[in-house]
Amino acid sequence: MKFAVLTSDIGLFEAIRQRLSADGECQRFDDAAQYLVAASRIPYTAALVDAALGPLDLQGVLARRRGTRSAGALVIGFGTPSWMLDLSFRAGCDDVLPFPVDVAELQTRLAMTLHRRASANAARSEDLLEVGVYQLDRGRDTVAVGGIEVELTAREFALAWLLFSAPDMRVSRARIASLIWRSDEASAARSIEQHVYLLRNRLGLRGEHGLVLRAVYGGGYCLGARPQRSLSPVRSTRATGVASHTQSLPEVSRD
Repeated sequence: MKFAVLTSDIGLFEAIRQRLSADGECQRFDDAAQYLVAASRIPYTAALVDAALGPLDLQGVLARRRGTRSAGALVIGFGTPSWMLDLSFRAGCDDVLPFPVDVAELQTRLAMTLHRRASANAARSEDLLEVGVYQLDRGRDTVAVGGIEVELTAREFALAWLLFSAPDMRVSRARIASLIWRSDEASAARSIEQHVYLLRNRLGLRGEHGLVLRAVYGGGYCLGARPQRSLSPVRSTRATGVASHTQSLPEVSRD
């Protein structure tokens, strides 16, 4: 890991560097301007900002993080006077240590903040699905197609999540009825068909974006890649026609 330490106090920097030597590499910057130049090339894990530099340098570091697509470096203020504590948290710091500086506490706070981010990222990854140009976010109940969000109802999203969770697998109507409608297949059949029709239209699941949502033999639906057109000569399918209609897709596990 690489840590950016913004401070003009060389003695304090050396104390921090020695304390964090087992955790990663520290690099010192005199101010936010120096840090911003380096951060455009180097992915720092955290930026530790000495409050003695003043609030403008802290705000400069935080502004860069807000301008990036990724979560960016953690930002921890240290040596913070009482009048800056609330300001630092409101500005977006991940943590703030008061004055005077306790290097051991800084190491502990940094470790705890890194652990919180790792836990949040792990939980977040379980709420995201990406299949082709489709991105599903269960935390926000949204679907984006090629980066453009499409508005869905809660039930439409639940159905989309179930289908996108099992591409190329048959998801039976009975399973859909049980998990989403909390009903039996016969009672929910009509509503399921309507929702499938709406998903095809709203998400372009007729092959417009490479995926097709189709009804399959045996009762259910399968989300799969758009079939490629064959340029080979047409052959008789009389002998194989029955087999092609009776072959079933693997079904989603009920576990």
